[in-house]
Amino acid sequence: MLKFKSLGLSILTASVVLHGHALASVPEFVVKDFTDFYFWQVNPEMSNNSLKSDQTQYNQEWLAIKETLKNRIVWRKLPSCDGYTDHENHADDLNYSYFVNDNQETITALIAAVFYARHPELKGRKIRPSETHLIREWNLIKQSVSSYSWC
Repeated sequence: MLKFKSLGLSILTASVVLHGHALASVPEFVVKDFTDFYFWQVNPEMSNNSLKSDQTQYNQEWLAIKETLKNRIVWRKLPSCDGYTDHENHADDLNYSYFVNDNQETITALIAAVFYARHPELKGRKIRPSETHLIREWNLIKQSVSSYSWC
């Protein structure tokens, strides 16, 4: 799971969640920020840079990532990374943030989205065992996307 830590989401947390009720929809800026985060994971050379209209391949990858994430970001209670849970916490609403839902499934979907954005000629077909260069590329994408830990 990914905990997103920017744009003052803790302020948003305090003002939007009341007694554990989830948000009806994820704000567009949150989807964009998550998309940027994963895009920069697979394209570190673009980290914190704005895409230009002539960067077709990058734009296709960014849009594929956004499409994959748009229905997978959820607002939920923060898990405890240290194993300690404060059951007496009266500021419980401050313990919420945005996360990627079904993390492993989402990571697999993100890998596929980036890979097939880079290889539209494959039209979504599986990689053949003899296509070692494509297997290597898949694994590099997987490594860059799967290496993040939120704790």
